[in-house]
Amino acid sequence: MQLADLTTYLDSYLQHATFPDISLNGLQVEGRAEVGTIALAVDASLLAIEGAIAAGADLLLTHHGLFWGRALPLRGWLGQRIKRLMQSDVSLYTSHLPLDAHPEVGNNAELARRLGWERGAPFGEFKNVQVGFITTAPQPLGLEALVGHIAGTLQIPPSEIRTWGRAERPIQRIAVVSGGAAGNIEEAIAAGCDALLTGEPDYGATFPAIESGVPLICAGHYHTETVGIQALGAHLAAKFGLRTCFIPGPTGI
Repeated sequence: MQLADLTTYLDSYLQHATFPDISLNGLQVEGRAEVGTIALAVDASLLAIEGAIAAGADLLLTHHGLFWGRALPLRGWLGQRIKRLMQSDVSLYTSHLPLDAHPEVGNNAELARRLGWERGAPFGEFKNVQVGFITTAPQPLGLEALVGHIAGTLQIPPSEIRTWGRAERPIQRIAVVSGGAAGNIEEAIAAGCDALLTGEPDYGATFPAIESGVPLICAGHYHTETVGIQALGAHLAAKFGLRTCFIPGPTGI
């Protein structure tokens, strides 16, 4: 498939033009014109770039890219990443907030699908758009059972899931926002949710969670954002017959 055709499709499918975002979404580094194999990763790290090159990928597709709203000199760690991509003629395409919010392959839609929760109203305002959802579990659960379900379904070590607060009632109505959305705890409380599931904690969110009876569940920024990029890869494989591979790069956060 031609790179130009693929990027045009992705720009439209992910609706990049409709999202205000500090990420430079879309094609960040242009490589060879033909794409047959796509490497998938959460971050455009040197680890992911080397993994893509080793896998013979023509394109590295990531959630977190290289450019975040300000110009940086192409030296040091950033220069090395771009140098390796260009030396190997591998393209880099990134989708940040649009991939969080996408109703079919987005991080939050895919989290809800994998966890078996019914997706409801949009939730989680970020940059004046809502990227998450309020979801409903099939049956109410206690906090410990809910964490066990999340850990088992998403294959996250239970020790890496942290919680703040105790549930004052069985948990069934759960706000879901991947990544760094602990600051949405007050929005979750106001929306009548029983808990907020996100990636990484925020100090200012801890006491509202503790004092409100609406627990904050943090399953890891990385872990909660592996699902969307994999779902997008599966979509492209099915639609265009492209080969894909996922390059793991857990950060511990």
